[in-house]
Amino acid sequence: MQLLYIDESGGAATETDQNHYVLGAVSVFEKRPHFLTQELDALCAEIAPKAPLAELHASAIFNGNHEPWASMERKQRVAILHKIYKYIAQQNVTLFGIAMHKDSFKAVDPVERTCEELALHFDAYMARVEVEKHTDRQLGLMIFDQSNHYRTLHSLLDRFKKTGTRFGKLKHMAEVPMFVDSKLSRVLQIADFVAYAVFRRYERGDSSFLDLIIPKFDESEGKLHGLLHLVSDYRNCYCPACVTRRNTA
Repeated sequence: MQLLYIDESGGAATETDQNHYVLGAVSVFEKRPHFLTQELDALCAEIAPKAPLAELHASAIFNGNHEPWASMERKQRVAILHKIYKYIAQQNVTLFGIAMHKDSFKAVDPVERTCEELALHFDAYMARVEVEKHTDRQLGLMIFDQSNHYRTLHSLLDRFKKTGTRFGKLKHMAEVPMFVDSKLSRVLQIADFVAYAVFRRYERGDSSFLDLIIPKFDESEGKLHGLLHLVSDYRNCYCPACVTRRNTA
C-alpha cells in the first residue's frame, strides 16, 4: 500500500494577505514510515541536541519561532533547513505539490480544488506504477495533518471515492482519509517541508528549497506530474509545473 502524507502551507485558505494556498505531500510504501521516523529522530537529535524530540516544522525553523529554533542564528537555521531538504532528496519517496493562485479562481474553494487535484494525481501515480513496474494492484491511503478543514476534507474524499471527481472516479483508494497530529508523525513533518518549499517558490519567489527536492516529485518520461500550479494565466508562467503543463496540453 502507498501512504500519502499531506500538509498545507500558507495559512488558512481564506487569508487575503496570501495569494496562494498550497498542499504538499509525500508518498511512501507502507514499510517506510518506521525507518524514516528512526532516521529523522536521529537527525533531530543531531541538529537540536537539547530538544531531540522537537517537531520539525519548516516555517518555525526558518522564522526562529519557539525553542530550540528561537535561540539559533538565522544562518544556522537556514543550514538546518538545507540539511533536512537534502535528506529528503536522498530518500526513496515520491513528492507532490499543488499551489493554487486564489485570485485566479475566486469562485472556487481552494481546499476542495487542491484536495481534488492531489487525489487525482495520487490515483494516476498508482495506476502508472502498476503499468511501469508490473506490480500488483496498488492501493493508497491519504493521511492529513489535523486541521480546521477536518470535516470538509473527510466529506470531500469520501465523495470522491464513492462517486468520483469532476474528471473521473478514483480507483485506487483503500479507505477514506486519516487525520493525524503532525507532532506524532515524522513523515507528516516531511510533508510540511514539501508544502513550505512549494509555498516559498510561488508566494515568495524563493526556489532555493524547492530546487533541492524537485527531482523527487512524481515524473515520468520527462513529464513532471507531481507539481501543479493552478493559475489562470499558466501559458505565461515559466515555472517547472506550468512548462510541463503547456508541453502536455
